[in-house]
Order: sequence, then C-alpha cells, then structure tokens
Amino acid sequence: MKNKLIVYVSFIAIFLFLTISVSSIFAQSGGESLKLDKLIDEALNNNPELKAAWERANAYHERPPQVSSLDDPRITLGFSNLPVDDFDFNKQDMTQKVISLSQEVPLPGILSLKKESATQEANAMEKRAKELESILVKKVKKAYYNLYFINKAIDITEANQELLEKFVEITKTKYSVGRGIQQDVLKAQVELSKMEEKIIDLEQKKSTIKAELNTLLNRSQEELLPEPPNIKKTTFTYNIETLQTLAEETRPALKDVAHLIKSREAAYQLAKKDYLPSLTFTASYGQRDNRLRSRPVRATVTPVGGVPDEVTVLSNADRDRPDFFSFMVGFKVPLWFHSKQSRKVKENLRLISEAKARHEALKNGIFFGIKDILEKERRGSKLIELYRNEIIPQAKASLDSAMAAYEVGNVDFITLLDNQLTLFNYRLSYHQVLADYEKDLAELEAVVGKRLF
Repeated sequence: MKNKLIVYVSFIAIFLFLTISVSSIFAQSGGESLKLDKLIDEALNNNPELKAAWERANAYHERPPQVSSLDDPRITLGFSNLPVDDFDFNKQDMTQKVISLSQEVPLPGILSLKKESATQEANAMEKRAKELESILVKKVKKAYYNLYFINKAIDITEANQELLEKFVEITKTKYSVGRGIQQDVLKAQVELSKMEEKIIDLEQKKSTIKAELNTLLNRSQEELLPEPPNIKKTTFTYNIETLQTLAEETRPALKDVAHLIKSREAAYQLAKKDYLPSLTFTASYGQRDNRLRSRPVRATVTPVGGVPDEVTVLSNADRDRPDFFSFMVGFKVPLWFHSKQSRKVKENLRLISEAKARHEALKNGIFFGIKDILEKERRGSKLIELYRNEIIPQAKASLDSAMAAYEVGNVDFITLLDNQLTLFNYRLSYHQVLADYEKDLAELEAVVGKRLF
C-alpha cells in the first residue's frame, strides 16, 4: 500500500512539473539579459574588419585631388658649350649656365575624367564598407538567435532530465513491488544518460557561439555575456514588390557595382583621349659670362736710368654678353597606338561590359534571395503557430493520457517514455523554428541592404 502511494504521489508531481514546464515555453525571462540592439551598436563601433573597410574607403577618397592635379614641374640645371681644353666659361661666346623649367599640361578634359574615375571608385569602396556593415549586423543577429535557441535547448533538456529521473524512480519502485520489469528501469536510465550527453554537447555549442559574438564585438574571447531573453515572433508585413524596390534603392553591393561602372566609363573616355598628344612646355634661361678682350693703348715707359718714352701696349677690357632665353613646346606622338592606345580602349570597354553583367547577376541573385526568404518566412510563420497552438498542446495531452494509462497498467513504460520524448523533441523544434524564423529575417535585411525590423 505504501509503495502504491509513492507511485501515485510521483505521478502527481510529474503531472504538475509538466504543466509548469510546458506553460513556461512561451514565458518571458526576467533579470539582466542580452540586448540585441546594444550588441549591434557595439559591433558597428568596434569591429576591426569594419574599421579597416572604412579606412580603406577614406583612403580612396584622398585619390581624386591627386589625380586631378598637374604633374610636378621639372627644373633642370646645367651648362652647355663648355670648351674641354681649359673649361673656361668666358672663352667661348656660346658657353652658358642653363636653368630650365618644364611643365607637362594635358589636354582639356583629361584631368576632370581622372578625377571622375577616382571619385566613383572611392564611392564604390564606401558602398563596400556599407555592405560589410549589413553583413556584420546579420552575423550578430544570427549568433544572438543561435544563442537563444541553445539556451532554450539546455533549459528544456535539463527539465526533461529531471522528469526522466522521476521516471527512473517510478520504474524502480514498480519493479520492486513486482508491477514493473527491469527492462523499464534500464531503458529509463539509458535515456537519462542520453540527456546528460546532449547537455554536454549543448554547453560546448553555447561556448562557441559566445566566443563568436565576442569576436564580432572585438572583445576578449573569455568575456562573459548575459543570456538572451525569450523572444517573440517578429511581425512581418512586407511583400515581394516592396522588398525588390527597396533592394534596388538601398543594397550597398548594387551601388558598389554601379559606381564601378561609372568609374570605368570615365576611364574609357580617358583612354580615348590618349590618342591625342599631351603637351610639355619648357622655358630655359642661359647665363653667359662677360668676355675679356685686349686693345692697344699709348703708355709712357721709363727704363731704369734711362729717358721716358711713349709706347703702345695691350690692355684688357670687358665685353658684355647678353644672356639667352629659350621657350619650347613638346608633345608625345602616339605612334604605337595600334598596340597601346587602341588596346587600352578595348580593355576599358570590356571592363564596362563585365561590370554591367556583374550588376545584372547580382540583382538577379538579390531578387531570388528575397523570393527564397519570403517562402521560408511563410513556412516558418505557419510552423510557429502550428507548434504553439496544436502540436505541443496535443503532445502534452497525449503524454498526460499515457501517464494515466501507465498508472493503471493499460500501457507499458516504453509507450509512456516515447510520449515524453516526443513532447521533448517538439518543444525543441518550436524554439528551433522560432530562432530560424528570426535568422531568416536577419538574412532578408542583409539581402535588401536595409534594417527592416
């Protein structure tokens, strides 16, 4: 009689435990919790890969002023026509010290095209950084929802473990009074051990996900993170046409390629101008020394002890030499245009075609991604409601019925255990579907290129 009372009380405890645990599936947790918005903000501010992308984009924005400026002028110093017999600078009239200033001046439109090409390339790099922002937000959200599911899986598995421990006690009690078989005891113990194995596996996955989050946030791998709260299914109101329009307007990757097309179109126009010669202006100044020359003059000469006498002697006199100024215009002749300039034009035409094809392929991929995720959203939404309103309540009712039948001996322990494991798996599936649903929406945001939720 005493053993029967123990079995009866155990079943009552199990029933109450199931009622509380199933109703807690949809309850909200309290206390400090992990906030998704704060995680996203921290990742956007601290992620080193994103910082590198923005630094690269900012570096590219320094290029347009460089390429749109004239080349540095060239100053040349030297001398010309210096006689090699005595290296005398004032011996020959054409000997001069020369300073030259040269400046290459491109034809009108070339510098503006260089600036346009560099500006569009810098804009493309900026959109590439924005694309990385979208990818980073998606990664943070997916890690967050993975952590949510793992936490729920651990909670549900631990609750199921407690229930199986009670089942083990019941089977042992029934076996001890001759109302059960040893196989039931062993089966319950095996399932209990499998729950322990599952918890070990889940704890390892939880540690990995937290390390992933810390990496995205640029934190230490071992830094502690609070647990995410229970989540609610996000309300979804978008249709495919709206999402496709949004993607065309906002997806950074599409804008990246669009700017690249404009950059290559400017490069194509620039390549065509290479057929024309660029001009080089050179101004030179040649400084010449004044030349000394001899001329006869009358002078009085008095020999020692003699009589003064007037004689003719040679005297040196300066002769002014005017300096020289020269001005020249030079230009490059595109003599090898067939193998150089023409090839450059064709190269840029092909690069434009490649970029346009890539833009079209990317757009098609985006539209397919939107369609695919919308189908997943519809499926996920239906499954969430199905698990919440039908499958889990029905599985709970089936388990309650099996417990009542097992108590009076109408079903065997295997049937009872099977019903319990079925409920356990459905509860896991519910939270998996909910987490997958939210991850699909995070993927949709990345495909569209805009925060939607």
